[in-house]
Amino acid sequence: MSIFSQSISSRHFSRRDWLRVTGITAAGGALALAGCKSTQMVGGTFLQPWQEHMDWKPERWRSVLTGMVELGCDSLFLQWVGIEGEASRTWEARGRMLQTLLDEAGKVGLGVNIGLPYNERWWDEIDKSDINEVSGYMQSIGRNSIDYMRSVTWQKHPAFEGWYIPYEIEQYHWGPAQRRELLAQWLKPLSEVAIETSGHEPAISTYYSEMASPELLAQLWSHLLDRVRVRPMIQDGVGVHGMNNYANLEPLHQMLLKRAAPFDLVVELFERLPATANMRGQFQARTAAVTRLRDQWKVAQGYGAQRVVAFALEPWASQNTPEGVALRSVWKLDRAVELKQQAPTR
Repeated sequence: MSIFSQSISSRHFSRRDWLRVTGITAAGGALALAGCKSTQMVGGTFLQPWQEHMDWKPERWRSVLTGMVELGCDSLFLQWVGIEGEASRTWEARGRMLQTLLDEAGKVGLGVNIGLPYNERWWDEIDKSDINEVSGYMQSIGRNSIDYMRSVTWQKHPAFEGWYIPYEIEQYHWGPAQRRELLAQWLKPLSEVAIETSGHEPAISTYYSEMASPELLAQLWSHLLDRVRVRPMIQDGVGVHGMNNYANLEPLHQMLLKRAAPFDLVVELFERLPATANMRGQFQARTAAVTRLRDQWKVAQGYGAQRVVAFALEPWASQNTPEGVALRSVWKLDRAVELKQQAPTR
């Protein structure tokens, strides 16, 4: 079963699935609202490319990317460059598409973090009890990722900012000692080749799983950072679990601060509707209320993250729903006030 058809109540259902289940793909429009630069904060946004993006013209990319920069963003995370796994679903971004994206991003001063090819069998494979099977799968996708980084030259483009590993790390699957070490051994060559080809450690997302303790998530990452140079991106999980999820992240947060490890914070812009919370294969959400998003940004400003990244500006910040319209209006007003404060006094 692919990750796009798994149960919404499953522990495997990740934030990238939410967009795909609802049939929503990144399109143009008002993309950059939250997750962008505010006072003393550098921000960015994720963009999930699909096959339809292959046909985007330079003008379309220019419009989208300009909108991001105008509202303060300076980083873009391209979730992946293609999907691997089931033959009928496999695709890869053509060189022309990535060239256009990087060219247009460079023109407007936007840095691009390129996600490696994503294997959609990830959740099914790591859920297996046979550690040797899991190890074999990990080695296979790791080799593919390394081959990709060494075979392309995107990192020479002025707009290239770094590599992103498009898998989400949680403590349920990776907390046990044997699996923890397997994950570290898998990440190490990926990190080394990312640094070799780009000069920077790669970024990778992480989140708190309800299936294991918050302390175990911190222990997992302490183990990984002792052995591998990677940059964790902490998903705040507020879109599903509410503001209380920050408490679940606190052991991880404090560990990272104590060791002065660079990390990013991913702020979710949606709110899951409770009616489908426990319905298999169902997910419904809406753009979060501005009051809740303001609470998230208050936390983000004092969180100690080097970068705050929104997930996901499309569709949650570009919809013409009451919540989407409200978010755009408030953000534009806040942005105007910020620019006025930054203007030199006469």
